[in-house]
Amino acid sequence: MNILILDPKTVCVEAAETEQMEQFDRLGFEVVPVPLWDVAAFGGGLHCATADVYREGTLEDYFPHQIPGF
Repeated sequence: MNILILDPKTVCVEAAETEQMEQFDRLGFEVVPVPLWDVAAFGGGLHCATADVYREGTLEDYFPHQIPGF
């Protein structure tokens, strides 16, 4: 399940993931199917393909001290 959430009620789902789209629809989401299956071979999906490279603000560690020494 690699989706992209646009707002609290709208999600983008890979167009081939029909069962996932149906599940979101039953939960009341507006589902936007996106044909992106060919990208999966490179190890990513909708969320990965749209991840920010540069973010404004300060760096925040959401998982501190998970790896000893880091």
